[in-house]
Amino acid sequence: MGLLKKFWRRVTKPRCNICGGQKFARGPNDRLSPSGKHPRCKRCHSYERHRVFRQIFLGLGPNRLRTLRCLQFSQDPTVDRRWFHSHELSVFNRSNSLDLQQIDRSDGSYDVIVCNHVLEHVPDYRAALRELSRILSARGFLFLSFPDPFHVACTTDWGYSDPKLHGHYRHFGRDVEDVFRKEMPDCHVVAVTATDAATGTPDLAYVVTRSDDWLRRLSGLKLDARVCAKP
Repeated sequence: MGLLKKFWRRVTKPRCNICGGQKFARGPNDRLSPSGKHPRCKRCHSYERHRVFRQIFLGLGPNRLRTLRCLQFSQDPTVDRRWFHSHELSVFNRSNSLDLQQIDRSDGSYDVIVCNHVLEHVPDYRAALRELSRILSARGFLFLSFPDPFHVACTTDWGYSDPKLHGHYRHFGRDVEDVFRKEMPDCHVVAVTATDAATGTPDLAYVVTRSDDWLRRLSGLKLDARVCAKP
């Protein structure tokens, strides 16, 4: 009976959707998830948001990305570089760093752009949005996220990089969707919400695209997908 219980626990225990691990630990500063569970996967060191964003990509279908060129700002385990025809990484203050406000790449250079928890670190985020839109191809999408904007209604921008807040310049609010409409007027913007199976914690990302095909795929996800901006 003891062996059966152990087997059942192993089968029903949540798995990390990035590495398959089933053991989780506390986060930095002994942090627990909002649900009181351990947030960090012991095997791949992913956190709630990484697994939520991976869930969205898995829903879109990694097999559909094989011919696409990807640019990823900041290294995190949301995507697997092997999914793409090519993958370029930009990490702040390293030799491969690109200035998000003035990206040294030609128009339409990339089909998939991944920009997770970076925009809040950029002095002029509106310029960054225009640049991301400029280098995005017509057949692709931009995957964009930052600390959950739905905790507050209005963005607070204090105008400097605050070391006490991880170097953030701002805390985005729900009004950021109005900025999307202004700075990326020719794009569909879809807010996608999913829940981390390991902790029960929800998170949100925006998918920005000019492609009707990706828009249809987003609407077909078994997730909460809401169109918040249209061309």
